[in-house]
Amino acid sequence: MKMRDFGEAALVSAFSEIYHSHPGIEVGIGDDAAVVAPLSPLQIVTTDMASDGVHFNRQWSTGRDIGAKIAIANLADIYAMGGIPKYLLVAIAIPADEEVEFLLEIARGIEEIASDYGVAVIGGDVIASTVLTISITAIGSATSLRLRSGAKAGDIVYVTRAPGKSLGGLLLLSQGKASSNSPEVRVFQRPDFHPEDLIDSGLENFSALMDVSDGLLADLPKIAQASGVQIDIDIDESRLTFLKDISGEVAMTPLELFLKSGEEHSFIVCVPPDEVSKVSTHWIRIGTVSSGQGITLGRKPIPFPVESWHW
Repeated sequence: MKMRDFGEAALVSAFSEIYHSHPGIEVGIGDDAAVVAPLSPLQIVTTDMASDGVHFNRQWSTGRDIGAKIAIANLADIYAMGGIPKYLLVAIAIPADEEVEFLLEIARGIEEIASDYGVAVIGGDVIASTVLTISITAIGSATSLRLRSGAKAGDIVYVTRAPGKSLGGLLLLSQGKASSNSPEVRVFQRPDFHPEDLIDSGLENFSALMDVSDGLLADLPKIAQASGVQIDIDIDESRLTFLKDISGEVAMTPLELFLKSGEEHSFIVCVPPDEVSKVSTHWIRIGTVSSGQGITLGRKPIPFPVESWHW
């Protein structure tokens, strides 16, 4: 059924059946606004938008995967601040000829991720538009923060999960070398998200923290600039063999895939030297922090363009 025949009220009612309520929600979906119990002295709020044809391609991803991926992007930003996500607000701008079932699949994908991490969708908005656009606002709590600006000379820089497969999957799809059902593109469709990597190692042990959304080459300079430091990338390339096959398919080296791939939502973590023993053994050491500015690769300028990730 098309949205024009279904109507806004019916869609909101269908959404309310998908999104589950949680303790602490005094008033949820269905009133003029949500009412929730206070979270903590520090509350973290973030928002992301995604537009059809720019940020997602429905030929490559299901509605459920699209919803899940956008939800993960928001949750990752809360975790990257040293917080724990609690609530989501979901707003959708919808063309009149949009299929209702596709919208419900997006909602199911959002709820699937929210449920996995103990997060509740508490409301949002629905409007008419010419382009399908999804906006999610995440609200979380924290007792202390971990910011991009906390990196200090001497810190060791890690990434919690190795990036590369998302960009590889995108290139395979865009070059017609894989279908949407190919396992090689799965990480591009839905990130392999593991915020427990941070929680288990103790947020209090980190100097600086950031979600990898635009790729290491684009995100590391943001930490360097915010902290007023230099980050030298120095990676043991023997740990990148998992990218060897896909790199051959897309004519890009494993190192370049590793450095440029985005939206996998692993985390960059800067760790003081005396806390390194607490770091998980599966994290990948990617460099060190020193006095100076910007980023280098093996103490030399980056040998290829530093580009921001995009779908």
